[in-house]
Amino acid sequence: MTSPGSPPLMKMRQRGPAAAMYVIDAVHYLDDKGDIAPKRGPARKLAEFVTSVIAHASDFDRPDGTSGPECFRCRKRDNRCVDTGMAEDDAVVWHCPACGTEGRISNWQGTFWDLSRSAPSD
Repeated sequence: MTSPGSPPLMKMRQRGPAAAMYVIDAVHYLDDKGDIAPKRGPARKLAEFVTSVIAHASDFDRPDGTSGPECFRCRKRDNRCVDTGMAEDDAVVWHCPACGTEGRISNWQGTFWDLSRSAPSD
């Protein structure tokens, strides 16, 4: 149970046999300045997805119903925007309802995409 003003907690769903679980340390995709390190290719695509998930999950002031980022694994499926939230241990968690892929992102606090400390918008 969460208190008012705290981030929503998200429980991970049961995965089917074909679903994948990604356990990601955000700093592995960042350079010394905190920018996305991979310049192109699949690593860049995954890094952009990870940072988008961090921004979405950590934006506690976003309007209800704001769609999450599109799943990096889904191509031409409906409902491919991921659900994001926070685990009890402060990891960012996400799940794609279209393909069942899910993940946990650690060490996201303090990155450029951490919106949990930004000023509320008016």
